Amino acid sequence: MKINGEDLSNIEKNVNEIEYYKSLTKIFKKNLIIIIIVLILLILFGAISLYKTNSEYNLNQKILNNGQKYEKSIYIKYEGKIYCNSFGDIYQLKDVDIDSFKTFDTGDYRDNYIAIDKNNVYLGNTTIPDLNPNRFKSLGSNYYGDGVNYYFLSDNYIRNEDISTWSIVKEFIIHFKKKQLYFYPFKKIETTKALKGIEDFRYLASDGEKVYYKGELIKDADLYTLKAVGKYNDDYFYDKNNIYYKTKTLDFSSNENLSLVRQGERTYLYDGLNGNVSLEEYIFDKKYIPYQVLGIDSAHVKDLLFVSKDGIFFYNSETKEQERAGDNIFKGKVENILSSVISDDKNIYYLHSYDVLRKRRPSSHHAHILVSKNIGIFSLGEKKDWEKIKDIDSGTTGQVWKKGNKYYYFDDLGVSQAIDDVIYEIKDNRTLEKLLDIKYISTDEIREFVRDKKLIAFKGEEVTTASIKYKESHVAEIFLAVFLTTFFGISILMISLKWKAQDKDREKLEEERKKIEKQMEFWDNYYNNNEEEKKEDEKIPTSYKSYDDEEEIKKEIDKIKPIVKNSDDIEGLKKREKKINSIIKNFNLDEEEK
Repeated sequence: MKINGEDLSNIEKNVNEIEYYKSLTKIFKKNLIIIIIVLILLILFGAISLYKTNSEYNLNQKILNNGQKYEKSIYIKYEGKIYCNSFGDIYQLKDVDIDSFKTFDTGDYRDNYIAIDKNNVYLGNTTIPDLNPNRFKSLGSNYYGDGVNYYFLSDNYIRNEDISTWSIVKEFIIHFKKKQLYFYPFKKIETTKALKGIEDFRYLASDGEKVYYKGELIKDADLYTLKAVGKYNDDYFYDKNNIYYKTKTLDFSSNENLSLVRQGERTYLYDGLNGNVSLEEYIFDKKYIPYQVLGIDSAHVKDLLFVSKDGIFFYNSETKEQERAGDNIFKGKVENILSSVISDDKNIYYLHSYDVLRKRRPSSHHAHILVSKNIGIFSLGEKKDWEKIKDIDSGTTGQVWKKGNKYYYFDDLGVSQAIDDVIYEIKDNRTLEKLLDIKYISTDEIREFVRDKKLIAFKGEEVTTASIKYKESHVAEIFLAVFLTTFFGISILMISLKWKAQDKDREKLEEERKKIEKQMEFWDNYYNNNEEEKKEDEKIPTSYKSYDDEEEIKKEIDKIKPIVKNSDDIEGLKKREKKINSIIKNFNLDEEEK
């Protein structure tokens, strides 16, 4: 429809498009404002955190540099307050009486973490209840008491597992305080008898009848036959009846042929009499005993292998179970040549640990995602083809061997000395002569030979592999995906809702437009009808005329009838009614005058 040459439908369409783009712009502006506010808050939080961290660091440095340290202890006095320097941080002691405060110094380094004042006993920055500081004394083996109450007080701090990551974050966000993650554990011993530490045992004590490990009761332990398994061991014990790991009784028969075999992060208990193996409380399957241990003291493997007639086994640190690597490949008796090199009745083998890594993306320059950790058993072939030439430094550095007309260096230094491989081929005579002639050769020289490629790594055939598979963590990717999905999802939802609202608005506008068009059409028709009506009105006599009787009125009405061409025409009927009313009105006026 057009008015004054303008198409109203195009105008309405343009208005709708303008309104749509305006609303879309508003949504993006709102999202941009939200992003800016979030970034400002993050920057503000980061600035406050940095300020708080710097303030704490500066205070800690002042305490360390200017404070008065209490002898060899962890305690420091600074500006009328007592602090504990431990857990890699500094913490203030609460409600301490400074005038009577002193460290508990017995000459034992394990007491450096303990202090007393006239009211309390402190372990680190923790107040120990139920102990009288005036009668407090050491009982040996990390046990302390006042003659009434007895405690085990550890000198090794541990992490507080009850504190969640979220609680740490919440505490820092709300209060800008960091929670204390570590503490020195302690345990009260429920006994009415006098307690005393057992000599030569670091964590054991007895009341003359019962035996305690770190304050926990060891059931059925016999105080008078109790022994430690090996030296430098705080966790494995045995008596005439049982073998214990800490407070747990192991399903082993007690005997004198027990030993601890350590490799990497783990320490295994090995029963030399029966061939049993345990790792802490986990006991290897007894149906495969006896086990023989491979890799003890090896500098090239990160864990141990266990051989039985039924296969080669290892402990999977991911599944926390014993697993079978494969069949027993050995023929006859297995013996050590070096800690990483072994032989049976027929062949020579070596053990070697290696990791399998992969790239996060094909385009990455470095492979840094751990796929598996492996211990391989590699064959060097039949031992009749090999001849030992010399021990280097009594075999503690390595050995020189010959196969055919080639010479090889068998390494015993290991990866900790940057010697990555076990077997190397000696590539030149001068290097061979030096290895054979010198009684002692330094580790630096061996590394130099490898670096200069005078010793070239030699790979045997891998015949068995003990493999621990690792699942790739996608925490970072999941977090990013959730964050982006949430952010853009909310934006899309807002836009979608806005579009729906706009659709409804457009429908209303369309209805209004149709109403306006109908009104405009009506007024157009009305205007045209008025023009026609004027022309018709001109044909109807409007001057005052007197009518004598009804017959004359009927004659006048008959003159009007031709004006209405169609009796169904509403407008025509209205016109006729109007003219009839006018004639009747004139007739009535005429009658009144008479």
